[in-house]
Amino acid sequence: MSDRVVISGISCISSFGLGYDAFADAVHAGRTGIRPIDKFDTAACHSHNAAVVRDFDPAAFIAPLKMRRIDAVGRLALSGAHMLFDDAGCRPGPEGRDDVGVALGTFTAGLDSLVEYLDGLVERGPMGVPAILFSNTVANAPASLCAIEFGLRGPNVTFNQREASGTAALAFGVDAVRHGRATAMVCGGADSVEQIFFKVHDRFRALSPMRGRDAHEAARPFDRDRNGFTLGEGCFLLLVESAPAAAARGARVFGEILGIGAASTPTPPNEWPATGAGLARAMRHALADAALASGDVGAVIAAANGSPVLDRVEAEAIVDVFGGRVVPVASVKGAVGESGAAGIAGVIAGLLAFRCGDVPPTAGLSVPDPGLRLCVSAAPQAAVGDTFLLNSVASGGTVHSVAVRASRQP
Repeated sequence: MSDRVVISGISCISSFGLGYDAFADAVHAGRTGIRPIDKFDTAACHSHNAAVVRDFDPAAFIAPLKMRRIDAVGRLALSGAHMLFDDAGCRPGPEGRDDVGVALGTFTAGLDSLVEYLDGLVERGPMGVPAILFSNTVANAPASLCAIEFGLRGPNVTFNQREASGTAALAFGVDAVRHGRATAMVCGGADSVEQIFFKVHDRFRALSPMRGRDAHEAARPFDRDRNGFTLGEGCFLLLVESAPAAAARGARVFGEILGIGAASTPTPPNEWPATGAGLARAMRHALADAALASGDVGAVIAAANGSPVLDRVEAEAIVDVFGGRVVPVASVKGAVGESGAAGIAGVIAGLLAFRCGDVPPTAGLSVPDPGLRLCVSAAPQAAVGDTFLLNSVASGGTVHSVAVRASRQP
């Protein structure tokens, strides 16, 4: 028997600071967290900006001896998990929990450690590399660290599906709770803007470039002048829990996951899908799983990130699914950039905006592309009802869509 699955905790570490209040206030105001990168040299690059985490001290959450053994993504994930359990009011005790697990999505986990490990191997040989580095070179290290820290002995899974990683993790976690494999799951994504990762994307010319002294380098979802996406980093987590378990402990509920859809589109490596057919299928699967019609949906929180191809393809899919109906559409990628965690940032933005009766604005949008035929705005739009769809699309063709019902503030 499947349980209803609710969201009973949220945590955010973003370019706007710690906590979901800072994140929600910035997104609602249409601000962007994208700024010039100062943690490595971008002088030889075409692009120079990212949504980099600032004002974050992992020492507030992680003991010094542990921190020495954890890389950037692990620090984000472990700190985010501490914040999540505090927010949900259900921090596991020293005995841990057999019925709580972790599903984490990441695009970049292990890269910092792998680069350091390989540099040391080349320069000093096998005996000159600290062995402790090796355990962090694998992508599943952050999820494992979270499970070890809190004694979580439920399912432990890491997803690396590029830009859709966090949403894939959420889909797995919801399924585990629905079918009794866990009472609750820590779900979401964590990523960092690592130097080689950034410079490879820059070499592919996937990022929004600086063109001339007066050009404005930024993410512009659905904008007429969009010219590429901007990378972001951070940790965005949800505690998804069976509705009976949440009710039994008197948990505050932010919303409910109603349905999950997934599909794929044959796509060359590193490219966005050429058509919206796969995303349209995923959106319809999510609606069917939730027993909803498209008319029951009040908004779409889009995957659009300022890429000329992706934004057009997603617009085609939305028009296909909603037909002649005009539905409000928004994207958070102009605020927090693109990452494996950005889909969960979209879920959180939708939950917190809908609680106040709004659809979040799209930061970076100046002149909507008239050819896309979408209802997008740089200001908040009025939310109709309490349900939205969240889309995630990965370069390479993986797509996910999630139907979410937000709880309104009393």
